[in-house]
Amino acid sequence: MKRAVTMGNFDGCHLGHQALFRTLKAVAEVNHLQPTVISFEPHSNYVLHGPGDPLLLTTTEEKREFVESLGIEFLVLPFTHELARLPFDKFVRTELIEKREVVSMFFGHDHCFGAGGKGNYETITAAFPELSTQMLSMVLHKGERVSSSAVRNALLNGDVDRAQTYLGRPYRLSGTVVVGKRLGHTIGFPTANVQMEQYKFLPKGGVYVASARLSDGRIYRSVVNIGTQPTTPGTHNLAVEAYLLDFSEDIYGQHLALDLLAFLRPEKKFASIEDLVRQIGMDADTAKNYNGNHWAE
Repeated sequence: MKRAVTMGNFDGCHLGHQALFRTLKAVAEVNHLQPTVISFEPHSNYVLHGPGDPLLLTTTEEKREFVESLGIEFLVLPFTHELARLPFDKFVRTELIEKREVVSMFFGHDHCFGAGGKGNYETITAAFPELSTQMLSMVLHKGERVSSSAVRNALLNGDVDRAQTYLGRPYRLSGTVVVGKRLGHTIGFPTANVQMEQYKFLPKGGVYVASARLSDGRIYRSVVNIGTQPTTPGTHNLAVEAYLLDFSEDIYGQHLALDLLAFLRPEKKFASIEDLVRQIGMDADTAKNYNGNHWAE
């Protein structure tokens, strides 16, 4: 089936990206085309400038899950130095038109690709008159450009409400549940230690209300701590831990997704384990009664 595509890193899949996705899908359906989002692995900046800059708001699998939930095909192209050096016209001809039967392309207002960044809406429209092309305008929220940087800035301040406004959904942390210190099991609050993928962006350290989704689809309200666990003995590596309310199953090795709903408090070192237990109990009560956001329902 012939395709209509949009292409980019799409880190965050924020409202600006979503406007592009919605237009792509609507036009593709009218013209009986397969709407397709093409992204890159790794992020193109990791090849061009070095790994880890920027840290990722959405991993490739998180992007895949979100895009496919919209009823849009999601394809991943390996991003290499060779691909970066490929002239845009050769890329469009070989990778899009010939290999993937692309007949229509959609562009964000600032998207460019190919050697020297010379592939954009204007140059591709001129070079490939047989392609249907469309460029979307910048998306603004209260006068501010919606961007991945704006989302990161909000999260750095623990402002998950503002981040959610830009994303159109809560910010998600996801990964595999691994063995941690296991202190929580001994104090009555067993936590799931979630191992993030490399280069995943973590928001401001502290305690959050979250919605936890297990791999089987079950959802539990939870308290999430992002930090170094300064009260407990031993090493103090940065960790993401989730205490799932009214839940006691062994989920080691399973995938867990945490949607952050509210920032409760900064992480702190308590004078004793008893003080820590008391605070976790209060955090759990706050999370249980939290109704400022209905994404978890």
